Amino acid sequence: MTNTAFEFVPEQIVPKLAKLKPYVLLILKKGENYGFSDTPRIIQSEHLPYVFKQREEDGIMVLTMPIIDNTTEFTAIAIYNTTDKEKVRELVEKDPAVMAGIFDFEIVSSIGLAGDFLP
Repeated sequence: MTNTAFEFVPEQIVPKLAKLKPYVLLILKKGENYGFSDTPRIIQSEHLPYVFKQREEDGIMVLTMPIIDNTTEFTAIAIYNTTDKEKVRELVEKDPAVMAGIFDFEIVSSIGLAGDFLP
């Protein structure tokens, strides 16, 4: 094996790594207005339609997962089928719940195995 990035990877796994693909990962966190009385209405009537538009019409968001463990500051993750973090930032900044201060966010580059899916 000549790639030192994979020098400790078992030989039988190396071919599977050829499917690695870059993505952008969004991490939503509780914002300063997360606990306000209008939060449920904004999330349900404005944020969710905005998210589903990105998934269905734009096709850039490929996975969303709300975090239901309320013991953390994290509220959801999303994976975008792009490497353009600025494009994702522009989309997220237009999210009604982000604009209302309900969510803050972080955007990071990540990689995953292309073709993976949730059962």
